[in-house]
Amino acid sequence: MPSLTRDQILRTAIRIADDDGPDAVTLRRIGAVLGVHVTSLYNHVPTREAITDGIVETLLVDAKLPVHLVPWEEWARGFLAAIATIATTHPGAFHALRQRPVQGPRATASFEVALAAFAQAGLGPADAYAAVKTIALLAVGVGLERSQAARGDVLETRLDELPADGFPLVRAVASATGPEASWTFAEETMIAGLRAKIAGG
Repeated sequence: MPSLTRDQILRTAIRIADDDGPDAVTLRRIGAVLGVHVTSLYNHVPTREAITDGIVETLLVDAKLPVHLVPWEEWARGFLAAIATIATTHPGAFHALRQRPVQGPRATASFEVALAAFAQAGLGPADAYAAVKTIALLAVGVGLERSQAARGDVLETRLDELPADGFPLVRAVASATGPEASWTFAEETMIAGLRAKIAGG
């Protein structure tokens, strides 16, 4: 049998998460799928947290985020699009992004580029970090909704429980718009706000 690799283990974990949900990812389950004893995994991923960190790293590296300096808006739009793609193509594994912060140089490389892009645009270190954090928070929040939609697990307000005369606006809005419009609005509003922040110095 070929030597077991960390990449092989992590991609197995991603498949398990996508097929059966993030809670199904355990060292024992990964070992069973790969046909090895669980102790064979410990040199590569000694803990559940190491698996989660590795899933995040693999997803971000596969997304091919910029690792060389680009303008801040190009980075922001590219990051938002990449996270959206991860959410729809890996709806189960995506949840790892909300469980652990990025770890290691490969997963963190694009965030270094983002900080440099905002610094080049004129933001100080604290504001540059806040800008990147804001983009990441929005991307993950929207991504969670996208991943739920991809799995057919969309949570919605029970409009039939709201009297029409007391909630006419909620009922009208909920029936007239889909989630994509709200996701786009949120992203464009954030970009506009960052433009204003940078222009204002």
